Amino acid sequence: MGAVGKLAACCALVTAVAAAAAAAHTLDAADEAHLHVINASGSLLIEEGQAKGGLPGTVRVSFRVGANVSGSFMLYPHGGGLIVGRAEGTLRSTGAYASFGGTLTITGGSGRYAHAHGKGGLYGTVNRRNDALVVQTTGKLYF
Repeated sequence: MGAVGKLAACCALVTAVAAAAAAAHTLDAADEAHLHVINASGSLLIEEGQAKGGLPGTVRVSFRVGANVSGSFMLYPHGGGLIVGRAEGTLRSTGAYASFGGTLTITGGSGRYAHAHGKGGLYGTVNRRNDALVVQTTGKLYF
C-alpha cells in the first residue's frame, strides 16, 4: 500500500472512531427510589417503586438483607429501554431503620441502553417494620 492508500486508511479509521465516540453517551446520575414490598421471604425482598433524579423511571429490585446486602435491579427509564445490574454492600446498623452502603454495577440493558455499563455507590435504609427500602445511587452510566 502506497502513502496515499495508508493516508486514506488512516482517515477512514479516524472517521470510524469519531463516529463511535459521538454515538456513545455518558450520564453522571444521582437517583433516589422509595420502594415497597411486592414479596418477602426470609431475608429476600422483592420490591418496586419510582426512581427520581438523573435517570427517572420504574425500578424493581431483588434484595437480600443479612450482615451484608446484595441483589439485582431492573430500571425502566421513562424514555424507554431497560437498564440491569447488581449491587452489594454492608449493613451498617440493625435498628428499626437499618442503613447500608456499598457499590452497584450496571451490567447491560435493552433499547437505547443495550450496551449500558457503569459503576457507582449505593446507600439506603430498610424499614424493618414493613421492609420498605429507600435507595440512593450515584455513579456513571455509559451507553
